[in-house]
Amino acid sequence: MTDTQGTDLLQQAIMALQGGIPGQARAILESLIAQGADTAAVWGVLALACRDQEDMPAALKAAERSLALEARNPRALVVKGDAYYKLGDRQASAAFYREALKLLPEQVQLAPDMAEEMDRARTRVETLAHAFADHLSRSIGSFIDNTQGDSTRMKHTRDLLLGKRQVFYPKPKQIHFPGLPLIEFADPGDFNWIPIVEAAFEDIRNEAKGLLADQADFGAYLTADGSRPAYDLHGLKNSEDWGAFYLWYNGEPVKKNQARCPKTTEVMESLPLVFSGRRCPNVLFSRLKPGSRIPPHHGMINTRLICHLPLIVPGRCGFRVGNDVREWIPGKVWLFDDTVEHEAWNNSGEDRILLIFEVWKPGLTDSEKNFMTRLLESVDTY
Repeated sequence: MTDTQGTDLLQQAIMALQGGIPGQARAILESLIAQGADTAAVWGVLALACRDQEDMPAALKAAERSLALEARNPRALVVKGDAYYKLGDRQASAAFYREALKLLPEQVQLAPDMAEEMDRARTRVETLAHAFADHLSRSIGSFIDNTQGDSTRMKHTRDLLLGKRQVFYPKPKQIHFPGLPLIEFADPGDFNWIPIVEAAFEDIRNEAKGLLADQADFGAYLTADGSRPAYDLHGLKNSEDWGAFYLWYNGEPVKKNQARCPKTTEVMESLPLVFSGRRCPNVLFSRLKPGSRIPPHHGMINTRLICHLPLIVPGRCGFRVGNDVREWIPGKVWLFDDTVEHEAWNNSGEDRILLIFEVWKPGLTDSEKNFMTRLLESVDTY
């Protein structure tokens, strides 16, 4: 048999399959294989013919051979998904459908028959995901609901398995201190100074309102000085859409600003702020203007927690750290690891104002805190 004859027979098999005659297509393809044909295309079309005849074991065998010859073969993967679906192996079926969908090139117009295959795979993935979620709910839902104490980690484990959560790892842009717990938001109950800050909320908010009334200068939070490449992943460099009024800036008190906010300064001086050379503390009133958004990004160093005291929060504002999306509540402090991907938005027509400061992350010894201070000083004096 010549290559031309083999190609002609393959086309005849494809036409028979498209014409709804899978038996004829299968007979042609099996004859081709008997004569030595061994290509991904021949085995792939045979897999389709066997599937359409509902001979699922034969479809699996043919699809497996096609994939052995061409591993990145979405249609053969869909055939395996279809076969396992028909045979009742839902987990295997979903796995092959998902793998097929992952291999689809983005923004490419598929042939109608291929598009139909992929749409079915996508629909079945969704159906199987819902069925699996229902199964887990019946199997372990009552166990979680009846657990004494905090079941948050159980729920997160379940949601990760269901694909409802992602794992967000800290990705410090400069210094990573290993061995610290992976958290998105810290538990405020672990910090005995938070009631002091929250008790001063009205005084601190009044000082912030005074700054706004006096049209105080909220300079751009992100600035470019030309000494480093001007990477601007936020799109906010030198923009006052995200503005800051500092009480401490890179470790130094801003005396004239502190004089305008004596109560806030007094409260901050009572806290275990991070003091690390030319880097910390930074204490500031943060303004996000109406319609502004801070895109997803990561902080510099993972040995600190960033603290927010919300002061003026209009509706339609929000904040996300990793999987956790929240709305600020005026007067209620939260703490988060800013080396985990986070973003913020203000979709309202008014300014959003926070007080932001930073404290050491729990779990660091005094020696480790001193080490980090010395390390940062060494980096900054190079």
